[in-house]
Amino acid sequence: MVRASPLYVNGAVGGVTVILQDVTRLRRFDELRNDLVATVAHEFRTPLTSLRMAIHLCLEGAAGPVTAKQAELLHAGRDDCERLQRIVDDLLDLARLQSGKVDLARRPMTPGSLVGEAREAHVAEARQRGVELANELIVDLPAVLADPERIELVLSNLITNALRFTPSGERVELGAHLGDGGTIRFEVRDHGPGVAAELRERIFDRFFRAPGAPAGGSGLGLSIAKEIVEAHGGQIGVEDAEGGGACFWFTLPIDGTGSA
Repeated sequence: MVRASPLYVNGAVGGVTVILQDVTRLRRFDELRNDLVATVAHEFRTPLTSLRMAIHLCLEGAAGPVTAKQAELLHAGRDDCERLQRIVDDLLDLARLQSGKVDLARRPMTPGSLVGEAREAHVAEARQRGVELANELIVDLPAVLADPERIELVLSNLITNALRFTPSGERVELGAHLGDGGTIRFEVRDHGPGVAAELRERIFDRFFRAPGAPAGGSGLGLSIAKEIVEAHGGQIGVEDAEGGGACFWFTLPIDGTGSA
């Protein structure tokens, strides 16, 4: 870690003090923390699977008749198990991405196909929330080099967040256009409360949840999206959307082979 401080001589900068700090131990502590999280999440999977199966069998009456009150409690337990399973899966995905052990199956993909498939997967949820999910994709964009499964996860996380914060009667816009430096810029714009400027750097941290955020999220979706985009050689960020709300964006490199 490099830190520099100016040296003042008679009120003017006369030099610079440069300090080089060895942060090997800090990096090692970070690796140990990631290993611990991955190990704990992996150990959760077996008992969690057994618990889910037991609840499922009880709800089907395999262990005897179930009263209405018991069924209500079992349904609540099943929903919490499903939520815990999603958190465990997210933790394992994040650990694999940060360790560099995930092989990206990158191939030329059109931006339209990536955005279109992500939109179709959330149309029903948007309709249920009373939100219009609009596709404002610019046609005839060059193909990007991407792992479609991983990028679909990125778009899914961004769309889910946008729908969660957008009030009924509003709309969420999906788009893509040419970016800088040979990239395609993908955007998900909502009409919610937006993201405060002081939170825009922290919002991609693990387990971070903005004040007043709706319940139900684990705080891992955006950090996973960041890891996936950066593994593709792209960037991700958030800014104010035109007309209010937030615009989450990320870039992917254009396919240099010219194939689609």
